[in-house]
Amino acid sequence: MAKFNLILLVLILLFIPLYPKFPLLGVSGTYVSIRLDDLVVALVFAVFAAQSLKRKFSDFFTPLSRSVLLYLFTGVVATFSAIFVIKSSDLSQGVLYTLRHFEYFTLFYCGYAFTKKTTDLHFITRVILVVSVLISFYGLGQAFFNFPVISTTNSEFSKGLALTLGPGARINSTFAGQYDLAAYCMFPLLLIIALLPYAKPKWFLIFVGGLLYWTLLLSASRITFFSFVASAGLLLLVIRRRLWLIPLGFIAVIGVLMSPQLRGRYLDLITTRLKLSSAVTVYAQSPSLPPASASAVSKNVATPAAALVPSAQPEDRSTDIRLQVEWPRAIRAFTKNPVLGTGFSSVGLAVDNDLLRSLAETGLVGTVAFLLIFIRFFKSSWSYLIRYPADHPTLAASFVAAFSLGLFGLIINALFIDIFTASKIAFTTWCLMGVSEKIIYLSYDTGTV
Repeated sequence: MAKFNLILLVLILLFIPLYPKFPLLGVSGTYVSIRLDDLVVALVFAVFAAQSLKRKFSDFFTPLSRSVLLYLFTGVVATFSAIFVIKSSDLSQGVLYTLRHFEYFTLFYCGYAFTKKTTDLHFITRVILVVSVLISFYGLGQAFFNFPVISTTNSEFSKGLALTLGPGARINSTFAGQYDLAAYCMFPLLLIIALLPYAKPKWFLIFVGGLLYWTLLLSASRITFFSFVASAGLLLLVIRRRLWLIPLGFIAVIGVLMSPQLRGRYLDLITTRLKLSSAVTVYAQSPSLPPASASAVSKNVATPAAALVPSAQPEDRSTDIRLQVEWPRAIRAFTKNPVLGTGFSSVGLAVDNDLLRSLAETGLVGTVAFLLIFIRFFKSSWSYLIRYPADHPTLAASFVAAFSLGLFGLIINALFIDIFTASKIAFTTWCLMGVSEKIIYLSYDTGTV
């Protein structure tokens, strides 16, 4: 049974990242679809539920497991309140998105229950590296050989259209968008860094790491690239490889300089913000501009349409949409019901800030419960990692260190991207959190790190 469980776990880690987001069944009233990966998750969870019944649900009694259940319970209460009390959420969409959150977290419990011993990591790690190679090759194929792109970034694309990228476009490989792809690349890259001091063959690790890094650069996600560099730097401190910070900085600088898309987006961010700041300063010091003009400008900028219309002035569009449309909408939803929020799905598909999304949809109660999941995981992983055996590192310690710092990077991402509601990232993250938590427990149980 242990081998069967490991195969199911590997199936998730293989299928979820690699299978493109082809729709299987449409959901009326939305452009969200049921996909084959939903059926795979349901099958795996059914096996877990049957086994858990025999164990009298013992996997639900750990502190981290209870935190997950607390968050899901507050989400149900918030959505019930939104549908039947304050009428801020539609019944079908509220139920759909609540079930979606339950689906994401089922893999946390599966990852925890299906990991039986620390040696399972040998197989799991190999699978993650092989998947990373396949994802990278497919992404590079999109960039250079017109491999098809399946995206869900708008209602038309979400129908499963097979498209090709234009010149200079950002790749997304098998993911819904380039941000999801970039976020996925972080963990295997960090895992490779943690393995490099002792694992063999080193040439293979360097090869896979190079492919992943190239893929990350071609996705051109500014916040994810920053998150990776920050997380990698902290990881090097954890594994006691401080001198490696120098080549890390060198590789990061070279990467930005060699990637036209990423370099251009960073320059756009810097120059646009500087020019906008200069424009505000000039306006404030100009006595000749009538007050009415300022009102008109302010009114135009505040509307969603204005944020989406090309401007004659330099602009950082993704930031403008966040500041002018998505974040104000989430804040307005939060102020309607600060305690429980306005329910899952009430702020649309895009907020580009998971903290604001949580505040808007589940209020202060749900957000505290959501943050408690991370607090409890980092509490257990930190007490584990402060004893990291730098002289004789183990795969278990390297895996937990890489995932912990990868999760830290995702949290940075979550301040600018809805990363924990991106299905491929959510499924993979919660599954690997369950695996990491079980590895920590098993390591303590055997007295090893």
